[in-house]
Amino acid sequence: MPTLASTNTPPPLVWKWKRFSTVNYLVTGAGAGLTLAAAIINPRAQHSLSGGVWFDESVRNALRVDTLPNRYIFRDASDVGLSLMVSWPFVADALTTAWWYRGSREAAQEMALIDLETLAVSGAIQGVTNVLVSRERPYGRDCGSDELPSGSIDCANAVHYRSFFSGHSAFSFTGAALICIHHFKNELLGAPWDALSCAGGYAVATTTATFRVVSDVHYASDILTGALLGTLVGYGVPLLHYARRDTPATPLAGMQLHLVPTPGGLGVLGIF
Repeated sequence: MPTLASTNTPPPLVWKWKRFSTVNYLVTGAGAGLTLAAAIINPRAQHSLSGGVWFDESVRNALRVDTLPNRYIFRDASDVGLSLMVSWPFVADALTTAWWYRGSREAAQEMALIDLETLAVSGAIQGVTNVLVSRERPYGRDCGSDELPSGSIDCANAVHYRSFFSGHSAFSFTGAALICIHHFKNELLGAPWDALSCAGGYAVATTTATFRVVSDVHYASDILTGALLGTLVGYGVPLLHYARRDTPATPLAGMQLHLVPTPGGLGVLGIF
């Protein structure tokens, strides 16, 4: 009769998919390099997109908080949300769930490597676009006012020309997609917890992106583009890994190998 402990213990997690390859390491390194370079290089002096488009102004007027101190509060809260969404796939899913709870260091390692590659690709696309488009942030029009002097940190350098598209939104939705696909492909916690983890990730990502509009750092079109890109990359890159199952070498069915003495030394005897 099974004990109570055995019935409550989940089976060890087995990694059934292709391992991270040399090509994946190269893609990860290139993506990380482009992300870093885009963060250092100033946006172009010529701005490809200025002001609000479509519904941007109406959404800004509806969601933006009135005072600058309150905007900073929401900005800080969005930074917390971003940190949570970037770390969740590594700490909660790979390290805690896959390795500690399900007992598979291999699965934890492969999941973490997929996370790195996916976030690197997402960051590279967002960073390069950010530099090339050079869109002024919504608050940029207020630089030079009594509330936001020209010498303030938000206005004194090129940071206020990094509006399109939102990195917070892109990374947060990339993280949410990673949470969902890892949970469902590997059944990390089982029903209904995998679905709840996925829903929780998207709830935090949506809140984080919305706070970027509330704090007047991005337009609605910035965060929607980031959410779309993050979702596409967040599912697309891992699916390339999960589409390929591992194919270990198939042993010869029913064959046993034995070492046997021979006049000249040792021989190998195969018994079918």
